[in-house]
Amino acid sequence: MIQRRQTIFMLLAAIASALLFFMPLISFVANGNAMRFTIFGIQNPIETMSLSTTYTWPLVLLTVLMTAVPLITIFLYKKRELQVRLCRLNMLFNIVFLGLVFLYYENDVLSVCLAVEDDTYSLDVAYFIGMVIPLVNIVLEMFAIRGVKKDIALLKSIDRLR
Repeated sequence: MIQRRQTIFMLLAAIASALLFFMPLISFVANGNAMRFTIFGIQNPIETMSLSTTYTWPLVLLTVLMTAVPLITIFLYKKRELQVRLCRLNMLFNIVFLGLVFLYYENDVLSVCLAVEDDTYSLDVAYFIGMVIPLVNIVLEMFAIRGVKKDIALLKSIDRLR
């Protein structure tokens, strides 16, 4: 049902996840070479070339799942318990996404920076809004779960009255 509040939260989470396809996650400058890390790898936006040899298909796959699961969940409005489980699963996908970026791919960014640099070490790292999107998705999914649980409680109270 489109008029439910949790549907809007799930739709916003799907839209925010889809934005990850177009936004950089991390931008960094190493000795004057500006580069950015997206879900597709490390790229130099000026020369439009990919600098990373690391495969980022797990990030792409997680982004597709983070976009598709809320959209699928919207249309399962008659199966409220399944909606709650799918929202929790999407929260897990967002946590895994952040963990991969911070624990695994950040080392790749640093290794590319060290390969680009010469004797002097100057590195400026800036995190973009792409790193905040999974956190926003987690909050939106929590609000959606709360709305679904309120629906479940309302339906149980109506069943008691019959």
